[in-house]
Amino acid sequence: MLIARDLRIEAGTRTLIEGASFSVQAGDRVGLVGRNGAGKTTLMRTLVGETQPAEGTVLRSGEIGYFSQEAALPELEHPDATALERILMAREIGAMQRRIEEARSRLEGLEGDDRDRGIARFSRLHEEFEAKGGFVAEAEAKRIASNIGIGNDELSQPVTTMSGGQRRRVELARILFAETDVMLLDEPTNHLDLDAKGWLIEYLSTYKGGMLVVSHDLPLLDEAITQVLALEHGEIEAYRGNYSHYLVERDLRRERKERERKHQDEAIARLEENIRRFKGTTEKMAKVARAMETRVDRMKRELVDVQKSGKKVKVGFPQPERSGRVPLAATGLAKAFGDNVVFVDVELAVERGERMLLIGLNGAGKTTLLRILAGVETADLGEVSLGHQATLGYYAQEHEQIRAGVSVFDHMREAARLPDQTLRTLLGAFLLADKIDQDAGTLSGGEKTKLALAMLVASRPNVLLLDEPTNNLDPQAKEALLDALTVYEGTVVMVSHDTDFVAQLMPDRAVMMPDGDMRFFDEELLDLVALA
Repeated sequence: MLIARDLRIEAGTRTLIEGASFSVQAGDRVGLVGRNGAGKTTLMRTLVGETQPAEGTVLRSGEIGYFSQEAALPELEHPDATALERILMAREIGAMQRRIEEARSRLEGLEGDDRDRGIARFSRLHEEFEAKGGFVAEAEAKRIASNIGIGNDELSQPVTTMSGGQRRRVELARILFAETDVMLLDEPTNHLDLDAKGWLIEYLSTYKGGMLVVSHDLPLLDEAITQVLALEHGEIEAYRGNYSHYLVERDLRRERKERERKHQDEAIARLEENIRRFKGTTEKMAKVARAMETRVDRMKRELVDVQKSGKKVKVGFPQPERSGRVPLAATGLAKAFGDNVVFVDVELAVERGERMLLIGLNGAGKTTLLRILAGVETADLGEVSLGHQATLGYYAQEHEQIRAGVSVFDHMREAARLPDQTLRTLLGAFLLADKIDQDAGTLSGGEKTKLALAMLVASRPNVLLLDEPTNNLDPQAKEALLDALTVYEGTVVMVSHDTDFVAQLMPDRAVMMPDGDMRFFDEELLDLVALA
């Protein structure tokens, strides 16, 4: 169980949340919603104790699991731990399994009585593991992992060698396996394909514990939650029902407040008119006017607060310098990680102004290919060539270009040699003007996405390489990005599992990974996008 009382949460000198009180108890399935930068992720971190509130208290009981939207490498009990071991470590049997393996390894160097004692220890550990349901639990962990897109090969892969997306799926499987009383999930559907999302939604809709989830995935918010906490303008307001019901009820509440405020303003205006009329007359009427002034002061203190609609993100890619006819090409690309061959003999040539989509299942090499094209990773075979006057701008889904310890503004200065005022204006368009001096590593996932996009805009590339650019974006920011890409005259190579976004952008061609086959894009491919 979680209980928050009168929380005030600050970021630097700025107050994010004021006077927040709510609880998450067994059976509660709550969606925490709000614009990017409202403070949702900071609130989640506060609830699990990673940060402390400026005021107020958080009461916790039972086992609490927290799934962060960050894909940072977790602290591992053992540096060489595999994905399966990482998942199993969420319960006691994970540590037991590691002790069994260590006992087995030590047997190889033992002889005589030492070996007999080693065998006895191994047998005791094995029997204890079996008695506590270890083998059943391991099968359960593998089932959960499979359902969210972690294959058998990945389960035996060391966590330290995994991509950010793979690590996030492992951490999600770990939280789901951990038998928690309360789960706090921050964007859990990022990096999941359509089948995995469907399974997760069904799983969460039947979860018996308490759940608080931050997500921009509307099907998840509609099907898996029964309550909404809306974070707007630093305040939290509770709603019953799913996300669609919340949208309707929010508008109704706002309309009621606007009507009430209108009546209050009209009543104050009438009283103030009478005050002006009576003040300069008889002493008796002047006394009445003073009484009216007191009443007006009280009414103004009790005015219904009607919040204005928040500012909107404005994304606009400057029309770039014209490149050659083929600004980006690759021949004979191959990549493997150890024994895992990702792809072989991939070739492509992107034409000026083209929108190209990389399609494939999880693990098919889409992100790896994009990283090779961007020059941040090296192919084992083949080469990438840039055409005449081609300049690349790369957006990494894990925000690798955003570094902790470096301010938001310094990131912008590194991205482009533009006047400071121009950079400030650009940050303002992405609603980051009040975070200029903030450590970029402390931004939420949505804010990091906006900063990464602002850096792209500032660098004025004529070839955009975008890896899941809509992850963590709220609906308005996503729409702004779509509008900007629609009128952008440069070249775009993109990875995305966002079916609606891809359908509206409508790419020209698709590269089918891992084979590298190229075909013209049509609506039939949208089903494959959803599976990516």
